[in-house]
Amino acid sequence: MFKKIVAVSLVTATLMIPSYGVFAADSSSYVSTTTLSSKEVLAGLTPVKSSGKITTMSATYKITGDGVRLRKTPSTSGTVLGLLNKGDMVNAQHGGTDVVADGYVWKQVYSYSHEAWGWVAVNYLEEIG
Repeated sequence: MFKKIVAVSLVTATLMIPSYGVFAADSSSYVSTTTLSSKEVLAGLTPVKSSGKITTMSATYKITGDGVRLRKTPSTSGTVLGLLNKGDMVNAQHGGTDVVADGYVWKQVYSYSHEAWGWVAVNYLEEIG
């Protein structure tokens, strides 16, 4: 009987705690459709689906310039996935490694406005959380 009460309590808590919104983003922020375990929800982890994996984010950055290019690869010749504007928010992957290329230091970020992972030169990023 105790196990049933605990199970019902966990399911109830899971339904009451939203699984989105802890990272700054525009109003169309990405919400994962992957079912989370009660431990993940209770720990306050927010998932982002990337290549079939669930990845937790560690830092939020604000874009400091207009027309900043989100690139597919960390290079000035990398394919442009989209443009970011001053004040847009992006998140960096936990444990991500910065790359030095073409005279810039590049950070891999997730852009909510483009719903894509890409690379941005750190010159155009300001960490806000």
